[in-house]
Amino acid sequence: MQDHTEQKSRLRSKLRQSRDLMDESMRQQVMTEINHVTKRELELERLRRDKWKLENKRLMIFSYLSYGSEASTAFLFEEGWKHGDRMLAPKVLANPARMELRRIMGEQDIQPGIWGIPEPKDSCEVLPPDRWPDIDLVIVPGLGYDLRGGRIGYGGGYYDRFAETLAAKCAMTDKRPRMAALVLPGQLQDEIPMDPLDLRLDLLITTEGILHIE
Repeated sequence: MQDHTEQKSRLRSKLRQSRDLMDESMRQQVMTEINHVTKRELELERLRRDKWKLENKRLMIFSYLSYGSEASTAFLFEEGWKHGDRMLAPKVLANPARMELRRIMGEQDIQPGIWGIPEPKDSCEVLPPDRWPDIDLVIVPGLGYDLRGGRIGYGGGYYDRFAETLAAKCAMTDKRPRMAALVLPGQLQDEIPMDPLDLRLDLLITTEGILHIE
């Protein structure tokens, strides 16, 4: 089995540098377009629920809280809170290294965590792994993506471990969240080197619209 460690490491630093150097006015314009595309997708999902006469029209969304040069997720949380969606964000824990999914109801529930990265407060309700299949949409952070759903993250493996646990829980039910990423210019690559346990995406949310991975 091929080990992509060194290749990934080189790609990570190249992609991180290019994202950090993005022109601020371009970033804002791109995020406005991405916000618009995401909002439309969420509206369609709510309409589908109406059509199916589903009692629960509110979505459950798990997303990273953006930091530094990442694609901003602030609009997503604002939008979710406005519609009464259940908005979840990750809290990183050590020993063993894992993420807890905690519900945040507003700005007041967010604080700077490890490395200054925003995270939910300890008082926020935890969603147990058995409930993870109920999530509708997961917005995953990353440095680069490809059209086969490949993704390169930051190297901590937190989202890969999350995806592994999620897959085990989903195997016992007929539900599975869709995994998506917000794609900034320069992040879409011809091919991302992938290892067997790496998380794969279902949707790429771009300025042009949503790319569905088959």
